Amino acid sequence: MAFKGILTSTFIFSLLGACGTYVPQIQEPWETKGKLSDFSAGGELEYKIKKKIYCSIVDAVLASRSEGILPPGWAVQLSLSLQVDETGALNPGVSLIDPLPASQSFTLGLGATLSSQSTREDKFGAYWELDRLKSRTGNPCDAEGAQASGSSLLLVSELGITEWLIDGLNSRNYLPSSSGKKSDSFYKQDFLSYRIKFVVISGGSITPTWKLTKIATGNGGLPLASANRTRTHDLLLTFGPTFKAGSPNLALSSHQAQDFGIAVSNGFRNTSPYFVFP
Repeated sequence: MAFKGILTSTFIFSLLGACGTYVPQIQEPWETKGKLSDFSAGGELEYKIKKKIYCSIVDAVLASRSEGILPPGWAVQLSLSLQVDETGALNPGVSLIDPLPASQSFTLGLGATLSSQSTREDKFGAYWELDRLKSRTGNPCDAEGAQASGSSLLLVSELGITEWLIDGLNSRNYLPSSSGKKSDSFYKQDFLSYRIKFVVISGGSITPTWKLTKIATGNGGLPLASANRTRTHDLLLTFGPTFKAGSPNLALSSHQAQDFGIAVSNGFRNTSPYFVFP
C-alpha cells in the first residue's frame, strides 16, 4: 500500500513540477478545436474574443449614432493582450533520524528547491473608422442576444461598452472642449478611453509525508510540488478623432501611453511559484 502511494504521489508531483518548463497554451486543457477549420484551438479562442469585442463596438456605435450624439470623423483604436503565466516548483526534503539510547535521537534535515516559470503573451491591435460601421449586416457578428462560449471572461461577460460610450459622449456634449475653427484639427482633441482587465489564477499543490524509523520526508511548510496558472486578459479601447498624418492626435498619444503602461505592469507582475493555503 505504501509503495502504491509513493508511485501515485511521484506521478502527480512530476506533472505539477513540469509547469513552467514549456510554452503555455492560451486555451484551457479542456478546450479543443471547434468548427472553424482555419484555426487551432487557441487561435479559435482568440478569434472569438476579438469577434465579441468588435461586435460590442458595433452595437455601441449604432446605439450612440441613433441618439444623435456620435460625432462624425471619429475612430476607435483597440489593443488586446492575452497573457498566460505558468509556474511549477519542487521542494523535496528528507530527514535522517539516528535513534540514540534513552529515547534520544539525532535528526539531520536535507532539502532542496527547484522552480520554473514560463510566460506567453499574444497581443493584437486594430483601428476602425466609426463612420464605416453602419450596421450588423455583412459583418461577422452573430444575432443579437447570442451567447459566446469559451474560457475567457471577456467572452462570457457583458463588456458594457454601449452604456459607457453613450455616457461618455453625453458628458462630452454637456462639457464641450474649445471648438476653434472647424478646419483646425488642433482643437479636435476630445477622446474617450475604456479598459477592461480580467485576471484568473488557479493552482494546486501536493505534500505526501512518510515517517519511518530512520527516515521522514517533508520540507518544512513548503509543499513537495506545486503549480500555478495565471491568465491575464486586458482590453484597451480609445475613441477619438480619426488619425491624420501631420496633425496632433491626443487620442492616439493617450492610447500609446496606456498601452505601454499595461505592458510594463504585466511584465512586473509577481507570480508566486507556490501557494500557502490558510
